[in-house]
Amino acid sequence: MMKRWLLSLSIASALMLPSASAVAQQAEHQGLKNQIEIFKDILTTAAKQQAGEENSRLEDVEFTYLKGQGVVFFVRSARMPWRFVAPDVPEPPLPPEMPEMSGFAKDLQLDRVVEEGLRTAHRVLSQFSGEYSDEWFELVEQKRELAWEARDLNREMRDIEFQRDMQDKDASNDTIEQREKELEARLAELKEKQAQLDVELAEMKKTLKAKQDKVRKERLLTQEKSIEAIENVFSNVLCDYGITLKSLPDDEQVSLVIRDASMNKDKRLDNVYVFDKSAINSCDSQADELLKQAQKYKF
Repeated sequence: MMKRWLLSLSIASALMLPSASAVAQQAEHQGLKNQIEIFKDILTTAAKQQAGEENSRLEDVEFTYLKGQGVVFFVRSARMPWRFVAPDVPEPPLPPEMPEMSGFAKDLQLDRVVEEGLRTAHRVLSQFSGEYSDEWFELVEQKRELAWEARDLNREMRDIEFQRDMQDKDASNDTIEQREKELEARLAELKEKQAQLDVELAEMKKTLKAKQDKVRKERLLTQEKSIEAIENVFSNVLCDYGITLKSLPDDEQVSLVIRDASMNKDKRLDNVYVFDKSAINSCDSQADELLKQAQKYKF
């Protein structure tokens, strides 16, 4: 009985203890991990000290190791222009004029309430994307008020026509005719003002579009400088200190992934660079050549 118990204990102990190969493999990977940590520290320090520090400053530097493939570094530029607002936010359309409502809804002017709600949402979205200015919305507000006044006058015109239809055709009503003339004159005046506002809005939109294009170009330039700075600092550090990755097999690679480095329409893409370990080992203070030899793509 005692022998059986000792045998069971021995088997359980053997199952709980890691194998010699597992221990060796863990030690091997731990050595590589330590080397990668050292390389990461050198990279972040170099990025801070490099000329043009603002462009090369990194955030969220992370890494992982893929056995048989190599080390992958993930970085993000602190200067990437669309980290908070995308540069190509589409222009939100102005909401259409709301159709006439009837009955209870018309009495409460719910059509006006709904339209004002849509326009408020449009204004918030547009200002968030940097599309329009307060001056633009002031003109739009004036145009909206003119449209509402014209709508009220048209309603009164229809009421007058209804009253006339209900009257004896041979009878005349000077008051109705006079009011009709006043409404027509006011409507003509409103249309003229609306036409003037349309011209002002068109000119202002051209100006705002030019400003927007300028901001977009500046963002693009900032993006290009940031990517170039990161490429330079990484290739320089890799050329000078890649030797610290001694435990990385010579047939594997060191890869760099710059998060959200590019925009394709409304999608953000990563820039990926793959450096062969053999090229790193043979780099002789020629970081530019090392960068040229790297495989580059967007994903």
